[in-house]
Amino acid sequence: MKLSLAPLQGFTDLVFRRAFAKYIGGIDQFYTPFLVLQNGGDLKSSHRREIDPRVEENLVPQFIGNSLKEFVFFRDHLIDLGYTKMNWNLGCPFPMLVKKKKGSGLLPFPNLIEEVLSEGLDDRINLSVKMRIGHDSIDELEPVLTVLNKFKISEIIVHPRLGIQQYKGEVDLDAFDKVVSLSKHPVVYNGDICSLEDYQQLLERFPNLKQMMIGRGLLKDLFLARRIKGEDTLTASERYDLLEKVHGEIFNSYSSYLSGDTQILSKLKPIWEYFSSNFNNEKKVYKGIKKAGSINKYNAAVAFAFQQGAKDIEIL
Repeated sequence: MKLSLAPLQGFTDLVFRRAFAKYIGGIDQFYTPFLVLQNGGDLKSSHRREIDPRVEENLVPQFIGNSLKEFVFFRDHLIDLGYTKMNWNLGCPFPMLVKKKKGSGLLPFPNLIEEVLSEGLDDRINLSVKMRIGHDSIDELEPVLTVLNKFKISEIIVHPRLGIQQYKGEVDLDAFDKVVSLSKHPVVYNGDICSLEDYQQLLERFPNLKQMMIGRGLLKDLFLARRIKGEDTLTASERYDLLEKVHGEIFNSYSSYLSGDTQILSKLKPIWEYFSSNFNNEKKVYKGIKKAGSINKYNAAVAFAFQQGAKDIEIL
């Protein structure tokens, strides 16, 4: 099974991906959190850093937009950087973007999707699409798939929730089954893979799947991909050592180009929303991190986390 890491805004940036790949592994393909074209028609420096081709292998840049101008910009810019793949985000449910007909907000407008693809898609780069099963209604799914079936698309990554659900409620596996039956393209499953059991149940229902995408489940358990592949034979002590190395790499990377406690902590503290789940006494660990108002207090909270030790997860 090929495993991808879902692009999570504010979490799976270059710094995290590089540390994860170096010390943990198990992921075959990474995606950038979505890149967006600014009003001035260019990328901000942080987004340029995300797609520096000299830094990462197995990286697929993801962009968000609803116009031919945006599509062509990213197509040509990524080709110039040497990329052969890019991903179009038709799944983000954030209301500010949805109101602009971006992300899942574009799904009710299949004619606009077709217009952009008709003019913008060419053979110089492989396009994949990440999408929901609709924004407001499941009735939006089939018209979008009908449009996508007209074009040469490498794969469709489907999170089987509506955009209006955001990340609440159950995933709709019947709707995903419908995608599999209607799509002419390879289909990748994404959504609520938080354990080895989740993975096994999905594979039992969809035995022909060749690829799955893991998001928050991997952040809560950094060793999940390794366990899915049967590669996790680590003891709790060995997990502890690797978690410490991952955190040290992330800390040093942010400290190398950010200035002052406030900037550095604004990047470090959000990671612990999920990272704390890898430790014993996780609620107390996360509470201490959130309260830290300086690097010194943050370091003390981190030391406490590692004193608690890494969770000893049973290997099935």
